[in-house]
Amino acid sequence: MGSVREAPPAGGAALDEVIIAAIMAFAVIVPLMVFVIRERAGKPTLLGKLADTVSRYDGLPRWAGLPIYLLILADITGGIGVYWDVPIHMELGRDEGPLANPSHYPIYFALLGIFSAGVISATLARGELPLRTFRIGPAWRAPMGSIVIITCGMVGVAGFPLDDLWHRLFGQDVTEWGPTHVLMIGGAVLTPIGIMLLLAESKQVGARAMTGRGAKLWGALVGGMWITTITAFLMEFEHGIPQFPLLNQVVLVAIATTWGLVYARATFGPGGALAAVGLYVVLRCLLYVVLVPFDLTPAPFLPYIGEAILIELVALVISPKRGYVFGAVSGVAVGTIGVLSEWPATHWFMPQAWPAEMIGKFMVFGTIAGVSAGLAAVWQLRRLEEIGSRATSTPAPVRTRTTHALGLAGALGMVGVMFVVVPPQDPPPITGDLVVTDASASRTIDNDTNEGVPPRWVDLAVTLRPSDADADKNWLSVISWQGGDFFRTDMIKGADGVYRSARSVPVYGSWKTGIRLHTGNNMMAALPVYLPYDAEIDAPPVAAESGTRTFGPEHELLQRERKPGVPEWLWTLGYVVVGVVWFAAWILWTWMYIVAAAGPASGGATGRRPRTRTTAAAS
Repeated sequence: MGSVREAPPAGGAALDEVIIAAIMAFAVIVPLMVFVIRERAGKPTLLGKLADTVSRYDGLPRWAGLPIYLLILADITGGIGVYWDVPIHMELGRDEGPLANPSHYPIYFALLGIFSAGVISATLARGELPLRTFRIGPAWRAPMGSIVIITCGMVGVAGFPLDDLWHRLFGQDVTEWGPTHVLMIGGAVLTPIGIMLLLAESKQVGARAMTGRGAKLWGALVGGMWITTITAFLMEFEHGIPQFPLLNQVVLVAIATTWGLVYARATFGPGGALAAVGLYVVLRCLLYVVLVPFDLTPAPFLPYIGEAILIELVALVISPKRGYVFGAVSGVAVGTIGVLSEWPATHWFMPQAWPAEMIGKFMVFGTIAGVSAGLAAVWQLRRLEEIGSRATSTPAPVRTRTTHALGLAGALGMVGVMFVVVPPQDPPPITGDLVVTDASASRTIDNDTNEGVPPRWVDLAVTLRPSDADADKNWLSVISWQGGDFFRTDMIKGADGVYRSARSVPVYGSWKTGIRLHTGNNMMAALPVYLPYDAEIDAPPVAAESGTRTFGPEHELLQRERKPGVPEWLWTLGYVVVGVVWFAAWILWTWMYIVAAAGPASGGATGRRPRTRTTAAAS
């Protein structure tokens, strides 16, 4: 190459790529539909035989064992794709097209795999079924867990076409937390709630795998998966390029660890929280090892060992059988001491350390999030216990005030605290007197995409105006991205009040370099240092030279591909549509938990437990 590469397209996918993606989807869906038709007609199928074989060995019903293993495989595949995709965008920028990015393939097929696992589970629903089932047809009823998994897959798969539409309307959204990205990632993240429900329904029909040690092992396994999947939303923090306030990381850590560890400790018994964290560490290390050959920026992760120890200690004093008391106290422990235990880890190996001055605030928000997650976890556990109890008579009428009120409070608490900490706030008037000095030496970049362009590395100094613009600071740092690698370095304040970059940074070719300032709960601002001309979005260049510059909203720097001039009502409509899909799915899942836990059916929408012949595979 004689010069920097041309800017990739910035809109939606080309028509030929849309057609190819549709063909790949049909390559999965068509065989799946053939299986459904044959299996429901009572004809032998390869998957049916495999499910029966698996059931004989693992002791789970045919509609639970094989589908759960397929689902776990799909989740791992999707995790590899997502943790591959994020550093690609950090280091190389936009895709030439959706199919030009190899990381999109495992993500795409993983979401199709999640949907397929749910369909396979529902199709295999023969023999003894749970007391409460979901009616699909006159002679076809499926476990509630199967439907939860199907809808998880549907939410995730729907994110792909919606993402392309979003790019066409609003420009490419390069943040992990873009609305359609949340749908895609969330579809995979939430699959453990379907696995939990399937396992409880398996216990209800007397599956031998859900007794004794088997039930404990599944509790630790799913608890560890739950922690791992929720914290997938923290990738940008782990890579050092978070596009949302720092409090989001604290809140999500408290939610993930409290919910997952309370579940694991209650289902596994003593040592369950430690076992779940051990699995989480193993899964994260697996992602680390798998992605090493691709020579991309790795994602370090917080260990959560402190939180696991705290949950174990709380359980020694307050029995998990005390339900909401155990969940709430566990949330307080995680939100305070647990958050404090992660502070040194952020300084040891995370790219973005937590400032000591903010620890008090972190504990406040962490406690709110932890207690809310603890209440939600106990509500879920109560429903799962009711489902697994194999009730044979109609229970007493449900008293919503006592049965669901605290669970609802937990759910609303999590939504409320996220609503407070997620939205970034635009900055007040802030300027920076920038001094750019050529560095004495340049660094070598293995994946340099700027062959033929003379490298230029510089040291930066900036004086903030007003001088107290850094009050209540979370970070003031420099990032350089999309030049074939990614760099982040702190700006260090000298005795003269001037901030200076700790390392030299690149300002040439396709690199983008800027100074980021994050203060208070959610004020996020950025000062551009160097930006190349981008013909696809008609974005002008910014030269790396000294002078006074203005800090603007951070998204204008990090999400340069956003289309200007899009009407506010269209943005609002886009967020509302995505929000409706998301919350409708949550309401459906909650309803399924409640109905499945309500005891024997009396006909109607959910129907009675079919009294068909029990197959050898239906344990």
